[in-house]
Amino acid sequence: MIINEKMCVDAWKKALKYILDEGTDFTDTDDRQCREVLNFMVNIEQPEKDYDKLIYMMKQFEWIYPTSEELSAIIFNKEDLAIYEYSYGPRIFNFSGMKDQINDYVIPLLKNDPHSRRAVISLFNPSTDSDVLNKNVPSLMFIHFKIKNNELTCTCFIRSNDFFIGWPGNVYQIYLLQKYVADKLNIKTGALSTMSCSAHIFHEHFEHVEKLK
Repeated sequence: MIINEKMCVDAWKKALKYILDEGTDFTDTDDRQCREVLNFMVNIEQPEKDYDKLIYMMKQFEWIYPTSEELSAIIFNKEDLAIYEYSYGPRIFNFSGMKDQINDYVIPLLKNDPHSRRAVISLFNPSTDSDVLNKNVPSLMFIHFKIKNNELTCTCFIRSNDFFIGWPGNVYQIYLLQKYVADKLNIKTGALSTMSCSAHIFHEHFEHVEKLK
């Protein structure tokens, strides 16, 4: 299934409705009831218009949602943050303590070859994540950057995506990274796409999802 919308909020609401209406129920390994759609693609044509509105919308509910500053730190901080099991920042900007995948690879690559299809970064580390007993494997697996019509598009693959709680934060963080790269290349941001292998909503959040309609 593919959802196409111009704005983030419209894409989110349409995706949530589709999962509720067409998803399949199952019980996950933590004994939580979910409704799931597999291989779920969402394309946002103009994420810059309202990517931050998703975070404000999540703050209407009773739990404490990460602030925009916290979400930014998770994606940009090169050191692991003690309050999290893992942070994306070190995997992006200091992979295995050796590689800045953005500043030392993606940006120089696209500056040298704007038509390149090789601008991919990986957040999955087989040396630590390919362990049957490890339950703290990142959901965000890889991100692909591609210049099209002189705009930087961005596509990410997410293995397990809580579409109500997690997707708003994912889009916020990924757009910030997309904007960072685009600014370094002196071009505008283009479309942002998420590919979720497992796009799901937990049953206990159904009532909250209904309030977004």
